[in-house]
Amino acid sequence: MNHDVRVSLPLAPPEKRYPPGAAEPFVPTAGGKAAGTLRRGTESAVASVSADALRDTVRTLAAFPTRHTFSPFLTPAAEEIEHRLRASGYTDVARHTWTNAGHSGDNVVCTKPGTDADGSVVLVCAHYDSRMEDPHDAQARAPGADDNAGGVAAVLEIARLLEPVALTSTLRFVAFSGEEQGLWGSTAYADVLRAAGAGVQRVVNLDMVGRPPADGSVTVERDLGNAVPGNDTASAAFAAVLAQAAADHTTLPVRLGPIYASDYMPFEARGDVTIGAYEGEGNPHYHRTSDTPETLDYAYLADVTRATLATLLTT
Repeated sequence: MNHDVRVSLPLAPPEKRYPPGAAEPFVPTAGGKAAGTLRRGTESAVASVSADALRDTVRTLAAFPTRHTFSPFLTPAAEEIEHRLRASGYTDVARHTWTNAGHSGDNVVCTKPGTDADGSVVLVCAHYDSRMEDPHDAQARAPGADDNAGGVAAVLEIARLLEPVALTSTLRFVAFSGEEQGLWGSTAYADVLRAAGAGVQRVVNLDMVGRPPADGSVTVERDLGNAVPGNDTASAAFAAVLAQAAADHTTLPVRLGPIYASDYMPFEARGDVTIGAYEGEGNPHYHRTSDTPETLDYAYLADVTRATLATLLTT
């Protein structure tokens, strides 16, 4: 089912290279796992994250000449994502269409109902569009492997592994388009939820998670002020779960940084609790033709995926 909506909040193209504040080291809880424990019987799901599956998704998405929001390849890319979700066993997969400035695109939304009909909803998201340095260049080769086929691959792998797992919370796996033009797709979807009175209590955003910085760390992003300061405390607590999960289930050094310039921002502005994972500064291939699958570290991407999956399985 398609829902045609018009984006109500024009935003500038996001700039992810320059965070508004420095990330700081995260100190894991002594003894580990103090932020929560995995649901019984789910340890194998975390252990089953496949670097090969992640690589396959990245290569498939990067094989499109571009996934620019204005290009004819955006729809085939959305179809590929939808196909992979259905192949994982999901039936509630839909595309939500938005329009902005004479352009339209689809967000791919897959819903995994929770066992508690009145329980919380967690949105796990990544953007699938790509671009070159010129945000209006819809023709140049833009493989967008790290930005952001890797994030989409992580969401799809998490969805695959969670399909047979009964969870209390409802999960929505969302691949947004229009991110590179100014968070168009995510703003539209946040507007849809607001108009319907639907709540999304927590958002986990994965944007650029495949190429580790020099110290090999992952940055867990949390809300520091922004549009709704009242959700900062809950964001910090949720971020602590992700950071501890990374410490417990991977060998990645963990840093804490701010949310900014990605698809969690429209949800933060409506009061939702938002966090993200990010590789940090330093990718020389940002918005370049050289952002190819060969530049990613799939063991690192698997670790970020593993930490995110463990977070969703933590009680």
